[in-house]
Amino acid sequence: MPGPLDFLNPVNTAVSIVKSLVDEWRKMQDRQDSANQAITADLVGLLEELRKTNSTIVKLVSPVRRLKDNPQTFAAEWQDIYADFRDTVDAYDFIEERMHCHKIGQIRFRMGKRKPRFGKDTQWQQFDRALDELSNADLSIIDRHYRPFVADVDAAMRRIDGFVQANDAAQAIAEKKTLLANLDPGYAQTKARLAEMSDLIAQLTNEL
Repeated sequence: MPGPLDFLNPVNTAVSIVKSLVDEWRKMQDRQDSANQAITADLVGLLEELRKTNSTIVKLVSPVRRLKDNPQTFAAEWQDIYADFRDTVDAYDFIEERMHCHKIGQIRFRMGKRKPRFGKDTQWQQFDRALDELSNADLSIIDRHYRPFVADVDAAMRRIDGFVQANDAAQAIAEKKTLLANLDPGYAQTKARLAEMSDLIAQLTNEL
């Protein structure tokens, strides 16, 4: 059965391929000349673009996961979490996501000119296919999957808040559990992938 976060599969595929190229990149000697530093900068830039959607999802969901299922404290703890959620979602316009296609395309073009420097032909073929799929599908992913996903989470959060306002902590907790159950295991994978990308970005940035 498809999961609500399956739309991230093209991103996850691209990250796996980029990670394999980073491993090859690290085998190179003299990565500090200007041309090679430009490659490092592009790898960092690509990972930063790929991590944005994962980061937003974790930012939306993580505070809810930390909320304790205690009927005595739930309402008080909920107020700040819901206020932050509303601030994020109400101002969210998907502009950054719509820029992914252009930015990823630019980096893909620059990286494509550096194929002889490192990596295997098969890795570069996979890299090109993954980024082509991702950049071409990006707008479709936003409109067909990402917007509905955010809307579904928003609807669930509104239901929880409705129960909180009605002083029905038990139903609010039950609704929270339903929301999180619907997101697993995709959320755990999304969070793990985000941590992996963040680590790679930090390691590569240290080489600049």
